[in-house]
Amino acid sequence: MSRPPLSTHARRMSSYRHAAFTLVELVIVIAIAGTIAVMVGAVMSRPLQGFADLSRRAELVDLASGALNRMVRDIRMAVPNSVRVTSTTSTEQLELLRSPVSGRYRANLNDDARSDPPVCNASPCAIQVLSPLSEQESNQIAGMNWMVIYNIGGVGAGNDIWPPLDMDNTSSVITPKATFGYAGGDLTLTGAAIAGFGFRYASPQRRFYLADAVVGYRCANGRIVREEFTTLSAAAAYDYSDAALLVDSVRSCTFRYQPGNARRGGLVTIELVLEQAGERISLLQQVHVDNAP
Repeated sequence: MSRPPLSTHARRMSSYRHAAFTLVELVIVIAIAGTIAVMVGAVMSRPLQGFADLSRRAELVDLASGALNRMVRDIRMAVPNSVRVTSTTSTEQLELLRSPVSGRYRANLNDDARSDPPVCNASPCAIQVLSPLSEQESNQIAGMNWMVIYNIGGVGAGNDIWPPLDMDNTSSVITPKATFGYAGGDLTLTGAAIAGFGFRYASPQRRFYLADAVVGYRCANGRIVREEFTTLSAAAAYDYSDAALLVDSVRSCTFRYQPGNARRGGLVTIELVLEQAGERISLLQQVHVDNAP
């Protein structure tokens, strides 16, 4: 006896029953997917962690390199024998007198006689420049504060650009703070303390340096800051409380300065160790300083 044909609804329900997953099959699929996910995570986690570590190291290298490059630029513009380093148990300081403009002078005329080293009997005082200054240097003259001739960096007042200076400001390797101008090949110095001032030594090469600021770097409390000062002060006397941040994440830093001698120039050594999120990098930079005044 033949079965009656299935209705459309019955055929549809039978098809659903054959196409569905059982609970056991679903659990097996979930277990397999979880196993694959764990395996993929284990395989990929190490490369991903390595990429993250490499990115952090690259960022630290960029920070340290930027700080070192800025310091190197300033050091290379330092007046000869003006670099100094001050170290304590918690602080490192590097300071220098920056000279954007330099040239050669001619012995100036005083009472119809040439004076070498130059002497200023009155203010303003004129000193002839032998090599004409470039347009860029001429535009910078108005921002200068001191003139330096033959800074030997010696001991005793007046033999160095740093205090203690010559108390009466009448004889030194550096002028009192003055206003500068340049026209017709003459460099003019104007200021209340300029009248009666004379340079301590003549330069064998007739070299002079014009300085605009003391540039200082201070490393303390995990940070290196940079500041510019327009006064001359003794070591460790400057206030860095408002200094601009140069780099942070500093674990340690060391500044060293070897003044050099007759056979070799000076050498500044800077060591930086930066650390961030468990990553640490160390950089060392050495800068040769031409201390021939």
